[in-house]
Amino acid sequence: MSLGRAALSLLTVATLLGAATSARAADATEGSASDSSTAGTPSSLEVSALVGMSVTQGNPAYEAATTSFRRVGVYSELGVGYRSSYFIDPFISVGYGALASADTRMPDGEWGAAGTLHQNLGIWFISPGITSDIWRFRLRLGIGLAIVKEGNTFHSDKNTATQTPFAGQVGLGFNCYESHRFRLDVDARYVKAQGADVSFGLLGVTARGDLITFGGGS
Repeated sequence: MSLGRAALSLLTVATLLGAATSARAADATEGSASDSSTAGTPSSLEVSALVGMSVTQGNPAYEAATTSFRRVGVYSELGVGYRSSYFIDPFISVGYGALASADTRMPDGEWGAAGTLHQNLGIWFISPGITSDIWRFRLRLGIGLAIVKEGNTFHSDKNTATQTPFAGQVGLGFNCYESHRFRLDVDARYVKAQGADVSFGLLGVTARGDLITFGGGS
């Protein structure tokens, strides 16, 4: 499934189910009419931190000569968002992933004597976007700038190539725990940096907390 189709599907679901969220909020307000000062969920400035495992798609450049290839990596992210009483919330996040590495045995050639080429792939991802909470599920869509770094070491010579393509992300989270100002989610996401031909999925845990609340009680 392409990133565009996935994004369209998430937006469609969020729009169609937005009415249900509004109806639920209306019911909550009705049920607490005797104490209107505590009705509804207060808006807040929310900070979040994610850590998870990533799986990168694709194969190493010299697959036949590659003796070791690791496509499972680690991804972490910090973010800040505005959590409103409406069903769409904006956010901006910065993440970094050590995505993949490989060891390739190179023969004698124009690059010199035979040896092992050590390769690694990492990415920085700066992404604004929106989320939508539907019951305990959280839909996520973002488009931003990726900084893709490909490094290699051969006979102690180190080289790095950097690309800065636009990238997109779609995700679905599930809220496992929620208290007055703290939430814990399990998140599944897919990120694609089209210009660099890099894409990966990840599964992680996100901790979210209200830094500042606006109305609706302390």
